Amino acid sequence: MRLSSTSMHNTMLDVQLLPRSFPQWHWSMHFWQWLLRTLAVVLCASLMLACTAQPTREDLAHSVPQTESSQHHTVALLGATGMVGGYLLEAALRRGYTVRALARNPAKLARFSSRITIITGDARDPAVIRELLHGSDAVISALGPVKADGDASRFINTTVTRNVLEAMPAEDISLYIAVSGAAVVMPGDNRNLLGWWTRTLAQIGLRGALQDKQAEYALLADSDVDWILVRCPLIDPEPFDSPPLVSLKTPPAFRVRAGELAQFMMQQLDTRDFVRQGPFLGSREPDF
Repeated sequence: MRLSSTSMHNTMLDVQLLPRSFPQWHWSMHFWQWLLRTLAVVLCASLMLACTAQPTREDLAHSVPQTESSQHHTVALLGATGMVGGYLLEAALRRGYTVRALARNPAKLARFSSRITIITGDARDPAVIRELLHGSDAVISALGPVKADGDASRFINTTVTRNVLEAMPAEDISLYIAVSGAAVVMPGDNRNLLGWWTRTLAQIGLRGALQDKQAEYALLADSDVDWILVRCPLIDPEPFDSPPLVSLKTPPAFRVRAGELAQFMMQQLDTRDFVRQGPFLGSREPDF
């Protein structure tokens, strides 16, 4: 192949320009690396500061000590096969409650089969929800999207909550308690730095789930039933240690233990301290 004089001239120009352009590209790459590292440091520092910041005494709701139940309840439980649902199930049984639990795969609840009533089916089916709620006096939900379901799990909480709200009047059930996220916004919120970061991170990484939870709240707010939406930060699979921190304005901590969340929700069956409200929960840090 023969090169024309023009093409050879252009090639020589390109070679001559390379040493000049390369340092600029190299400098640009280092600049972006520096910028990303700086942003990462700022993010981590902000989170550490947020995690150590506690709400003021005025921000915290009145203390909610652990108490034993003085009433018997028949609980319709959604999400019983999940991590939080397992803690809720065990907490209900410790209190002597009758439990009707929904499961698509009843084998996952086999060890409880002699102590609870298992309803087999999908919570997105209104007929299944009506069967689950039959004979119950309260509904508790720890339902969330299942990754293996893919797009089928989109807006799962909104869909199921709509089914529950439609089925509750026929069973004369007035109380619905559900696990929600700390990024969900409600009137009266006054978020501190931790609360702001919690919502910001959810908007970035969990946008679909946040939209679902926010729409679920809108359904409940428009309903006539008594509901409590428990807004949680990161939920750790750990047992009860002490009564959780509770706030109606901002997340009081960056995480909450599942055992403490379960105890709080069971207690609300009797006390109903936060009807038609969305308390934030957080766990106290252990003393060393």
